[in-house]
Amino acid sequence: MSYLNWRERWALICRLKLKERFLGKAAKNSPPTFRRELLLSEHETLPFGARIQPWQHRDFCALDPAWQQLAGSRESRVEGLEPDAAQPPQSSSGLARAYIERPRGHAKTSDMAIQIAWILLFAKRRIHGLAAAADRDQASLIWDAVRRIGRANPRLCQDLQFRKHLIVNRRTDSRLDIISSDVQSSWGALPDFVICDELCHWEKPDMWFSLLSSAAKRPNCVLVVLTNAGVGRGWQWEVREAARNSAAWYFSSISGAQAPWITTESLREQQELLPNPVYERLWQNVWQHSDGEFVTLEEAEACCNPALSIQERGQPRRQYVAAIDYAEKHDYTVGVIVHREGDKIIVDRLDVVVPRPGQPTKIAWVEDWMNRVIHDFDDVTFVFDDYQLLGTIQKMETRAKIERFQFGGGRGNHDLAVNLRRLIVHGDVNWYPACGQLPTTESRDDLETELASLLLKQSASGRCRFDHLQDGTHHDDRAFALGAACLHLAQTPAGNEWLHVTPPGTAGTFGW
Repeated sequence: MSYLNWRERWALICRLKLKERFLGKAAKNSPPTFRRELLLSEHETLPFGARIQPWQHRDFCALDPAWQQLAGSRESRVEGLEPDAAQPPQSSSGLARAYIERPRGHAKTSDMAIQIAWILLFAKRRIHGLAAAADRDQASLIWDAVRRIGRANPRLCQDLQFRKHLIVNRRTDSRLDIISSDVQSSWGALPDFVICDELCHWEKPDMWFSLLSSAAKRPNCVLVVLTNAGVGRGWQWEVREAARNSAAWYFSSISGAQAPWITTESLREQQELLPNPVYERLWQNVWQHSDGEFVTLEEAEACCNPALSIQERGQPRRQYVAAIDYAEKHDYTVGVIVHREGDKIIVDRLDVVVPRPGQPTKIAWVEDWMNRVIHDFDDVTFVFDDYQLLGTIQKMETRAKIERFQFGGGRGNHDLAVNLRRLIVHGDVNWYPACGQLPTTESRDDLETELASLLLKQSASGRCRFDHLQDGTHHDDRAFALGAACLHLAQTPAGNEWLHVTPPGTAGTFGW
């Protein structure tokens, strides 16, 4: 191994300092120069210019003139990074409106962070930007990405200060505020640039209307929409189509996964775990007419084993998990018991209580159900919703093993949904015929029909959950209870089987 002597080290340091000084000076007027030598994180070894993809290059070039005009910089061209012929015609000021639609994992956030870092560093006057998303967690992803760039390029980005929900240039006082769907925080704002992140996940259009009107108040205000393909033909679709058909907007949409860092193996895994409509929307960037179904009725029915029957008592030396989901007035109350046999999870019983007008489900039912389970199943662990029945938990925890289901900002629901769907699709969970059937209904209403009626939804952060139609006739309580029980078994080493009771539940087969 060779070592540099002090002269060589000093010469290298001088060259690096000269290069950094030249880069900082050239980058003031040239976004392409800035991003060519930029490192995206402290762990990167190659500059961004060595890894940029053609579809990223097109989007950057389309917006560069607008960012330069906002910054008060003269236009410049850098060898090898000129805008290509594929980008749309531009006026001398460039297109200041952009709608950029990419599949998941295609660097929407990090690419925007590069542009934000440049404008905050090199604008010749004080400017104010807004980054908005459906919630603060999603909006904060841009803050995180800019901060990573700052840490990876400390000399170039030394003027940037990172505060809670805020990035400030301490020299010029240019700033970026992170905001969420609190509409009151955006009405009356006078931003110089606006970033709308994952617009397809915004539930209401109010904040979009507010930001769009705010952008019109400032000359040269840059407005960029970053999003994945969405669902339905609502207001988000109308925004997309208006941008696509407007000469004043730059519109870009990538079809299919094109990023070289997304492997075939990871795509195959996602395709296996997600319903096809959800996979197509997230990874193929294809708009869907509706949310993806959780499982089909055929997939749910395939998990019914005619050889099984409802169990009144447990078997010796077998560990059970019991999950309970309680609802007093509107939803069902559900209790479910499961255990593991080899690679499969077996449902021993699923009891449902349906409240009636003027006859809410009493907490006493839950305590009575637990006492019967403790008596009839020797080794059982109870799982409760972390936000329910605290008094019952405190009363019963001296007599039973109790675990609380951890939601963890949506992580628990995600793990529950993905795990339950995988078990059903692969047939790794089995139940007895008419499991969870409501005896008081004329039409079929059991665990299988409930599972087949669920929709799989995904947040902007990529976390999944299942949900039911909000029409007063559909429920997801049996599915949630079963999912919570199965998740605890999945998180327990094989051989340490559990009993699980699930969330606010369904009605009526409690027959001990």
